[in-house]
Amino acid sequence: MTGLDPAEYRRLLDVETVRLASVDAASLSSDIPHIAGWTVHSVVGHTAWLLRYISLCLQASPDDPPARSAIGEPPVGADVFPWFAEAAERVRAILADADLDTMRPTWTGPQPTSWWLRRVTQEIAMHRWDAQSATGLPDPIDTDLARDGIEEVLEVFVPNRLQFDVLAGTGETIHLHATDAADGEWMLDLQPDEVRWGRGHAKGDAAARGPMADLLLLLWSRIPPSRLEVFGDVGLLDRWQEAAKF
Repeated sequence: MTGLDPAEYRRLLDVETVRLASVDAASLSSDIPHIAGWTVHSVVGHTAWLLRYISLCLQASPDDPPARSAIGEPPVGADVFPWFAEAAERVRAILADADLDTMRPTWTGPQPTSWWLRRVTQEIAMHRWDAQSATGLPDPIDTDLARDGIEEVLEVFVPNRLQFDVLAGTGETIHLHATDAADGEWMLDLQPDEVRWGRGHAKGDAAARGPMADLLLLLWSRIPPSRLEVFGDVGLLDRWQEAAKF
């Protein structure tokens, strides 16, 4: 697994946890503009539920994942915030002292604990952005975390969650170009049952150019291609977003 230094993941996990916990309780019923049917309460409750499940995974045998039914439903109203805070503190405490090489269950099969450190940091950062976007201009996702998040999408989510029948790739290429980092370029080669990718500069059938965080949000279908500088076949980016509703 590529990624950030564990200490940096832990620092960013703390930062993003505080940001999500600080969302105004008065906004709980506000709609998330890019996730149909979700409100701020949905986001906070979902994140807290997932953190509880991750805590169980971080203490389970690698071949014996916990039952999802072991976690109850989020409380209604503002009680969801202490429910989130309790879950976040539990995960952070476990990860603070964990051996990152110890194998644990994940939805991709057994993985080292470092896999969960990366995943939980990315998860909270994205859902914090979701919650803040419901009521105003969200804080940008950290550039280094966004770079790592792009590669997590390509390494973890594309092989396991991408709807290849929707993407229907036949060798088309997408170039991602970050404008705020020297090492922020990727080429994606869309095949019928895989996405081949690598770092570097080349001309693609479609290209998206913008800040690193916006490229990550594009891959996660959080913002439309029109939020970036786009060249070539914009329809390829639309197909990606339809297939990448992770």
